[in-house]
Amino acid sequence: MTNTPPPSELHRRLRQATKLPHHFLDHHPVLLPLIRSDLSIVQYGDALAALHDIYAQAEAWVLEFLAQNSGLFDYDSRRKLPALEADLGALRRSPVENHIIFAASPTIGSLIGILYTLEGSTLGGQFIARNLNELPHAALPMRFFSGYGELTWQRWQDFLQFADAVCPIDEYERATAAAVSLFGTLKTHLDWASWPNQIGPAN
Repeated sequence: MTNTPPPSELHRRLRQATKLPHHFLDHHPVLLPLIRSDLSIVQYGDALAALHDIYAQAEAWVLEFLAQNSGLFDYDSRRKLPALEADLGALRRSPVENHIIFAASPTIGSLIGILYTLEGSTLGGQFIARNLNELPHAALPMRFFSGYGELTWQRWQDFLQFADAVCPIDEYERATAAAVSLFGTLKTHLDWASWPNQIGPAN
């Protein structure tokens, strides 16, 4: 992580716009146990089950946009959903049914805002993965939080360079709006998922 360049104007705006929503998510009752030493396997499964459908919607949006803008960005190698579903399968857990619809205008700014949120989550995932490795449980399935492993930081930097290269200044507001919207949709879904009887181990 040495010699990291200072944040660009686009990165600065995205980081500032999502600072508070990011804080709310980090302290959400569904996700907060992930960084605690007393995390239970049930709580771990609850978090993955609750995250699933918003990731599914966001990645579907990204893939559809990129299908209509061929060659713009390779997201296939960055998809998070297969790893998330593999972890859920290993835990014998099912996703929480989603009642929240995520939508964004089909613009390059929206793409950058959504990718900023998805790709940024791999950085937090590294912190969570380190905590998971220190727990006394038998090895937990953690493909999702492992992200890109040792390549996580470099791939984050690669994304930021891509964002700066393709996102014009007049799309910066759409980028921040899309990022904040995705954070908000995720929080709303987690709020709903945390109600009694919405999440829990498979029977």
